[in-house]
Amino acid sequence: MRPSLPTPFRLEIRHLLTNILALLFWLIPVMAHAQLDFSGGVVEQQLDKPLVTAQSLFSITSARAGSSHRAAVVVDMANGWHINSAHPLQGYLIPAKVEFDTTAQFQPRNLAYPGSEEATLAGEVMSVYSGHAVITFDVSVSPDVAAGEYTLPVRFTYQPCNNKECRAPQTLDVGLKIAVGDEGTPINGDIFGSSTTTAPDSKSAQTITETNDIQRLINRHGVWGYFIALGLAFVTGLLLSFSPCTYPMIPITVSIFAGQQRSIGKGFVLSLFYVGSMAAVYGIMGLIVASVGGVFGAWLASTPVVIGITVIFVIFALSMFGLYELQVPAWLRQRLGARASAGGVGGSIILGVVAALVVSPCVGPFVAGILLYIATSGSPLIGFAVLFVFALGLGTLYVIVGTFSSAINALPGSGMWMEAVKQFFGYVLLLMAVFFLRTIVPTTITAIATGLILIAFAVFWGGLDKLTSESRFFPRLKKFLGIVAVIVATYLLLGALVQSGLILPPLQELLPSGSVRTGESEVSLIAWQTDLEQGLQQARTAGRPVLIDTWATWCVNCRVLEKRTFHNAQVAAEAGRFLPIKVQLETSDSPITKGFMMRFGLKFYSLPTTLLIDSSGKVQRIMQGVVEPAEMLTEMRKVN
Repeated sequence: MRPSLPTPFRLEIRHLLTNILALLFWLIPVMAHAQLDFSGGVVEQQLDKPLVTAQSLFSITSARAGSSHRAAVVVDMANGWHINSAHPLQGYLIPAKVEFDTTAQFQPRNLAYPGSEEATLAGEVMSVYSGHAVITFDVSVSPDVAAGEYTLPVRFTYQPCNNKECRAPQTLDVGLKIAVGDEGTPINGDIFGSSTTTAPDSKSAQTITETNDIQRLINRHGVWGYFIALGLAFVTGLLLSFSPCTYPMIPITVSIFAGQQRSIGKGFVLSLFYVGSMAAVYGIMGLIVASVGGVFGAWLASTPVVIGITVIFVIFALSMFGLYELQVPAWLRQRLGARASAGGVGGSIILGVVAALVVSPCVGPFVAGILLYIATSGSPLIGFAVLFVFALGLGTLYVIVGTFSSAINALPGSGMWMEAVKQFFGYVLLLMAVFFLRTIVPTTITAIATGLILIAFAVFWGGLDKLTSESRFFPRLKKFLGIVAVIVATYLLLGALVQSGLILPPLQELLPSGSVRTGESEVSLIAWQTDLEQGLQQARTAGRPVLIDTWATWCVNCRVLEKRTFHNAQVAAEAGRFLPIKVQLETSDSPITKGFMMRFGLKFYSLPTTLLIDSSGKVQRIMQGVVEPAEMLTEMRKVN
């Protein structure tokens, strides 16, 4: 006979077993849910620790009113993660960016981003920061600031990625704490070293953020970037000097420098002062705009100003087409000519300043376009140099005419040639109007408008006219430019029709799967649908499993997944029995994203995310990040 345990002891064992079983039943769904939420809870552990942290640091314990000190935003990234640099090589990526709210007490300046490193994903080189990054800037304290504790509003925007997934762009508030009072002692020496103050003429004061095309050109090509930027400015001015609306100033120039039997040498010297004073006016304009770039840039970015500038461009363009004339008033030209007898260096300088202000109405819109880039450079030196050299190009014709007054006879007269040049500049002005308008209208509208303008240019400018064996250089040049314009216009219009449609649905919905374009503008082997509800309904009706891929325009790993996995022939063939749906989840807080996450039980927002749903509508697999073709194929074959 087997010995029996005491009753109380049996009850304790039974109670213990019951608790263990209850614990197991509780753990099973939790573990299953952890498996559902992107494989094993690795990301859950990362959620406890932020992927990116940032803080603002000051170089001194207390700043004296009227002083200037160094500061920095220090960024730390989790192991295996990186953020896009301040100057990503791909336009669709979100750059790292530090922004300030300038206050009456503190003025931040000389923002400088660190050097980036290169990372390669799917054969595409990217500019990133990883590990630790320090973004420095200077803070000037106003002389009338009272002693006390202050906070300068600072924001840091970034987009984190690793080799498999990307998270949504984030903006952190990293306000800089500043104590104002007696001069304090240096702190954070590991960041700033022993120096805490910065003088306006110090090396750091000339550090510029690469936030515009001019500075990007300089940073990318080194010292040659300066020559390229200034060369482009000079060539632009030189081309504009041959525009029809500069011609009314040529007789004035001749009367100034060719009167009183002046020699070639004296005419050359006077014309240099004339053009130099003209260039100085433009240079000062660039210097002022670059110095107040933030205000000017914000003003130009506002919708009413953009519309106003666009209207001005159109008005000038219509004048080039002959609807009306815009030129320097005749009375002003006569008065300038009458004063030419004053002569001398002083007279040349004064008349050069006047000519800069009234030289030609059609130069204004082009100068506005240059000012838009200068406004974001943050460098008064670059602002002055670019517009100064632009004006030198604009005045080159005046130097030639002023030096060799007989050169005016070599200039082309009025006639068909001059009318063609006027019309050419008219179309250029219309394209610039569309360029300014692109910030407030959809990309599709911009592409269609540009395509239509180019087609009009090719047709009405004579670019499609028939040539003969006797045709000279200019008709052949018109023919060449017309053909190029038609090719570019066709590309833009077909691209807009394929991706977005116009009146009819997008053409991509009517094309076979081999020619379909995805939301990322990649040619795909899979005929993705973009309407989630409609796709799920079709799958239920047909009894088909569903393949869902999520993406966003800023998600580089989404492009990697598309290129590496969904472009794989075997994966695309297996996807043929699925109903494939591609869902754009651009931001984490959008109603579409929130509804999608709630519907499929996703706890956090991470892209790319691939869902496999069986024919009964049950989610069988949720995969995070870039999934290799072999793994994707294996998982897809498990779903019926």
